[in-house]
Amino acid sequence: MRHITKSACPIELQTYLQENPDATWEQFKREHASKIVKETIINDQEGICCYCEVDFLDPPDIHHMPDFRVEHFFPKEKNVLPTGENAHLTWSNLLGACHGGSQKAFEKTPRYTAPDLHCDAIKGSEDWTTKILNPLNIPSDVEIFAFKSKNGEMVVSENCPPVLAELANNSIELLNLNQETYLKDARRVVIEVLEQQIMEESENQPIEEAITYLRQVHLYAAEKKKFFTCKNFVLKG
Repeated sequence: MRHITKSACPIELQTYLQENPDATWEQFKREHASKIVKETIINDQEGICCYCEVDFLDPPDIHHMPDFRVEHFFPKEKNVLPTGENAHLTWSNLLGACHGGSQKAFEKTPRYTAPDLHCDAIKGSEDWTTKILNPLNIPSDVEIFAFKSKNGEMVVSENCPPVLAELANNSIELLNLNQETYLKDARRVVIEVLEQQIMEESENQPIEEAITYLRQVHLYAAEKKKFFTCKNFVLKG
């Protein structure tokens, strides 16, 4: 999980909500405006899931769906946010998540992990707003999570502010971010590749310069920021 900065609410969503203040997400997603909302969410999140940070895999053909869906941080089933706003369509409540290993469309890939689900596939309609970190409120300049190179396990960093430690640990546990058959192993591979690249790049230049170069390649220049937090941890220097 990492900090997400949302752009301004798409005007199409604003207009629809003004005209249909009690509309549900199911009603809105039939509108053309929902496509704009989804694209904005994906761009804001730099192409990765708000929880586990896998990339939103594009479908191989028209018979499959992308590994993306809109997640309501506060459950839309409650209809109204604590602020009194529409839980279905309030912009700050809309995030982008992967399918959490639940979709049979990905049965032939490591991502199909049912019944060992993760992210919002396991969260469902649970109200965890006070139990887990909200990606919109995660500090962007603080190390919250750390990762073990041996197996890709995600843990709470020793540098995590104490006030956030319980929420961080709950996020790992409740969202199953150490899902065994895909997430942990995928992060382990990422760590191994980065450590090998650090070693190779530092053969002909100071290690600080090697890490700076690799940070540019993997964290900033990459179109999608898959496993950004894990990569950032390995390449912190």
